[in-house]
Amino acid sequence: MIKTLDTKIFIILIFSTIIRLISIYLFGDTSVDNEWGIMLKNLEQYQMLSVRSVDGVPVPNIFMPPLYPLFLYSIKFFINDLESFLIFIKGFQLIFSLISIIITYQTLELLFSKNNVLIGTILYAFFPLNIYAVSQISSATIQMLLISLFIYSYVNFFKKVDLKNSIFFSFASSLLILLRGEFFIFVILSLIYLFIKDKKNIMKILSISFLIGLLLYPYIYRNYKIFGVVTITKSSGYNLLKGNHPNTLVEGTGMFMRVEKIIPETNIAIEKLKAKGPIEKHDLIMDQILLSQALKFIKEDTGKYIKLYFQKFLSFLFIDINSTYPNYYSFFHIAPKLLLSLSTLAALFLILNLRINLSNYFALFYLSNIGLFSFFFILPRYSLFLLPVQIIITLYGFTQLKKKFSIFNGKN
Repeated sequence: MIKTLDTKIFIILIFSTIIRLISIYLFGDTSVDNEWGIMLKNLEQYQMLSVRSVDGVPVPNIFMPPLYPLFLYSIKFFINDLESFLIFIKGFQLIFSLISIIITYQTLELLFSKNNVLIGTILYAFFPLNIYAVSQISSATIQMLLISLFIYSYVNFFKKVDLKNSIFFSFASSLLILLRGEFFIFVILSLIYLFIKDKKNIMKILSISFLIGLLLYPYIYRNYKIFGVVTITKSSGYNLLKGNHPNTLVEGTGMFMRVEKIIPETNIAIEKLKAKGPIEKHDLIMDQILLSQALKFIKEDTGKYIKLYFQKFLSFLFIDINSTYPNYYSFFHIAPKLLLSLSTLAALFLILNLRINLSNYFALFYLSNIGLFSFFFILPRYSLFLLPVQIIITLYGFTQLKKKFSIFNGKN
């Protein structure tokens, strides 16, 4: 995977490092807040993955995926001083971001001409949200590293199913599932697409599926032992209710552990659950309560939530015109996002067809991600995850457009 990098990429990496260090200095988080802070504290004090407490006693977590809190804990275990800890976290995230630039560059090399590779790498490296993410205590930078590795391995995998590509793909897929519980859906879609391309790959695909399952087994076993379910996370109730209740917005309403507090219809069931004390299945039952209420809201006014679904879809595709997030409408956020969204949409019209090829795979991956998240709620950072896919789709569209103009000019 490691190749000799040319001078232009070294220059991109140098400037990428400088601008990310400036971002860390200007915007860097100074504490570990919200759910990450809760999970880190419980790991330190109780050696338990827990994000909720009942009567001051932490209960086992099935709500949050485990990878990022375990990453934080692995650093905190050795570095107790908060300021030093935050420096190390941002330092690692800077390194992860630079590695993801290299991987993205090498992926683009497999697909496009030198000029397009350079354009795509620059877009990825200097996309403002990608720079800003390094400064935050957030799983975003690790996501970008892993999705870059996932795409790189899948492109290689699509061209040649061999042991090396299988290991890279399985490793990236497993870690992404541990970082984003719902990602298993896109792994399955990717393997099905590979099977449709060449049904002779069935045994290799089954082997990869087994390897992914093997890598995930310890955490799946942990959840089965505690909760009696085979899963990485159970948060569909929270996610669905946050994005589908009478007073919600495209971005959802209510931060973590406050959604249930702003929806009085859940109060009775939640109080009954809390009355049972800190039972092991508290997280699972809580999510079932929230899911039940969300489905009730949707059934009572289906038309409203269908309309809201399409509002979310368009907001993800372009921009959220009613966002309440600070600095959402900053030029450095809105302008690049809107331009890339428009170029991606234009490219989709140029490249979509019924062929089984990589351009259609990336189009399917992009649209299925937007389609899935639109059932729940759309946060500004969600679009960052699709950045490398949008760049690839845009470059495919540009290549296709160039071919059309070449044919047109040739005829004249």
